[in-house]
Amino acid sequence: MFFALRDLRTARGRFALITGVVLLLSVLVAGLLGLTAGLAHQSVSALRALGSGDATFVLPADEDGAVDLDRAALTGEQVGRVTAADPSAVPLGVARIRVDDGTETGASAVAVGLGGPVGSVAPPASGEVLTSTGVDDEVGAGATELRIEGSALRVTGGVGDLWHSHTPVVVTDLATWAELAPRGGAATAVAVSSEGSVTQPGLAAVDPEGLVSSLPSHRAENTSLNTMTYMLLAVTALVVGAFFAVWGMQRRRDVAVLKALGSSTAAVVRDSVGQAAIVLAVGVSGGVGIAALFGMVAGGAVPYVVSPATTVYPAVLLAVLGLAGAAVSLRPVVSADPATALGALR
Repeated sequence: MFFALRDLRTARGRFALITGVVLLLSVLVAGLLGLTAGLAHQSVSALRALGSGDATFVLPADEDGAVDLDRAALTGEQVGRVTAADPSAVPLGVARIRVDDGTETGASAVAVGLGGPVGSVAPPASGEVLTSTGVDDEVGAGATELRIEGSALRVTGGVGDLWHSHTPVVVTDLATWAELAPRGGAATAVAVSSEGSVTQPGLAAVDPEGLVSSLPSHRAENTSLNTMTYMLLAVTALVVGAFFAVWGMQRRRDVAVLKALGSSTAAVVRDSVGQAAIVLAVGVSGGVGIAALFGMVAGGAVPYVVSPATTVYPAVLLAVLGLAGAAVSLRPVVSADPATALGALR
């Protein structure tokens, strides 16, 4: 590593430049992953809570399969057929509502039949409501009554930080939900114990991930943000690889001298890869740290999640891709000829 460390000391400006570029790319990648996770949480955390158990979900279907959750509305006859086939089935309701708190706060009502709980969501008693932290922030924590669509419901507890389609969630029983959202049908979906219990026409069974994927806005958001993340990862590998390719050509004569003095090709390669690892370690750790700090500071203002998936995962991935890009650019190092350094070709 002597040659690598000497290069870092004598060419501080150029290495500071590439380290700064890697740092900025790391901020962008980790920031996008944190934002993607935050948007996903505010889009489908309620659906993930429903699917946190081992239930299968029955949705209405058309010729293309299960319909989008925004359009799903089961009739009473369909719910009856499913519950007859699986007595342990629990109907569910999901609908947009408006909280009458003077500001027309938008919310989503998630209903669980009294045969619940489903996943980690349990229904309150009839005529009561459980509020999420988002609703508490809007109407004030400690409220004992909530008016929704003209109905006064008693608040009996909380359900944590649950969201659906970027609106905070209130949890009710199914009968109360039907009064709040009369156009939602008898239920939106039915949670059953196994997919095999559903064979009726006009219905389709999906697993918990399929329930999440049935929300069209979530699919569109995730596709766009993940595409940008993958492009940034590719750019990071290309930038690091291009930098070290140019750097390798510039120091080809120095490497040839090292070989003429007895250094093996493997030792020179380890030296070059170690140099890239130092640059990546400083740039990636700094960038991911800045993104995590931003998430902790601005998490209340923007949907952002700081977790191992948005810090450790991108750091490791960026380091691996950067080292791969640097390894691809090692041809000038491997092909350096000691005879050139000794003047044999002059």
